[in-house]
Amino acid sequence: MSTFLRIDRLRLPLSIGVLAAEREAPQTVVISIDMQVSIPDRPSEAAQDYVSYAPVVEHLIALSDSGRHIDLVEELADEIFDFLFRDNRILDATVEVMKPEIFALAEGVGIRMTRQNPAALAN
Repeated sequence: MSTFLRIDRLRLPLSIGVLAAEREAPQTVVISIDMQVSIPDRPSEAAQDYVSYAPVVEHLIALSDSGRHIDLVEELADEIFDFLFRDNRILDATVEVMKPEIFALAEGVGIRMTRQNPAALAN
């Protein structure tokens, strides 16, 4: 069985972008993640039987706090997929990375990428 887990519009300051101005100071990045996750066939009260969104959010906050610069939103999405797919119970995911401060006339610009977990496909 599977279900969907969502992290919706997590807002973090990140140093991201290829322009010189984007390297000077962090900007707000909005991240949304949808994960299809495997769940037990029968209800369980054991927390370890379920995927938690907490480690994902903590990982992204730590990345924000690190001050590391990332050139492309695609690079950030790749890093998020790498972290997610360490857990074989995550079957696939869609990652959206938006930069809301780029154009005043747009709510944001960015990307949405969907991938399947190669380790989950092998099972």
